[in-house]
Amino acid sequence: MQLQGIKGLLTGAAGGLGQEMARGLAGQGVALVLSGRDEAALNALRDSLPGSVHLVITADLSSRDEAKALIPLVEAEAGPLDLLVNNAGIETGGTYHRLEVSDIERMVDLNLLAPMLLTHAVIPGMLERGKGHVVQIASVAGLASVACSEPYSATKGGLVRFNESLRATYDKDPVGFSVVCPGFTEGGGMYTRMEAEGHKSNPMLGTSTIEDVSAKVVKAITGDKPLLISNNRPLRPILAMGALSPGLSSILMERSGANQIFRDVAADREK
Repeated sequence: MQLQGIKGLLTGAAGGLGQEMARGLAGQGVALVLSGRDEAALNALRDSLPGSVHLVITADLSSRDEAKALIPLVEAEAGPLDLLVNNAGIETGGTYHRLEVSDIERMVDLNLLAPMLLTHAVIPGMLERGKGHVVQIASVAGLASVACSEPYSATKGGLVRFNESLRATYDKDPVGFSVVCPGFTEGGGMYTRMEAEGHKSNPMLGTSTIEDVSAKVVKAITGDKPLLISNNRPLRPILAMGALSPGLSSILMERSGANQIFRDVAADREK
């Protein structure tokens, strides 16, 4: 799919990663609709982007009603969408039984249900017009789960499987589906908060950058890639070994230090 001149909706656009994705897509010629909760940040981003006028719509996608209403609202204001990037998400790390039920519900609603509802709403128009692409922003945590991240890993893993099924269902149709899985991403999102709390990745696990994630999103769309990982260390061999042996996956997550990082995050947040 070519990006020049198409119209796309980017959710979670107000955060650091969302803003970089917006710059990357706008730089490729996409006319963007920006959605998020921080209206001031969205307006500032809109004013900084090149190209055509960009529509800003504030929405809290953890609300099912707002998630259901977003695509009809966007298309009524901006016209048909050729691209949807489901980037909005939240992470609340902690020992599972100590999480509030409301935290679990909000992560499921925002990280998994909202992307499913938005994708469900946008596909019919894309099929009718004969073009379109949907990108889910998941996480390496959706490919190899770690300690104290059950709802986050479950929802991000759900996006990976959701994308696989979509590609199989619409294999013969002119609509593409991709999932991008960032690792610990410097410059935005969960990892930025973790660093501020004193927790960092290590050389074995590696990191990514918001610029690389944004570039992977562009590559996923233009190349119709099923799944791309954004990380500066090769993770596919580890993930492949883990898929062949769940027991080995557990050992690798422990010895890599990934589990301990998230245990430490949980312990600090629960003090």
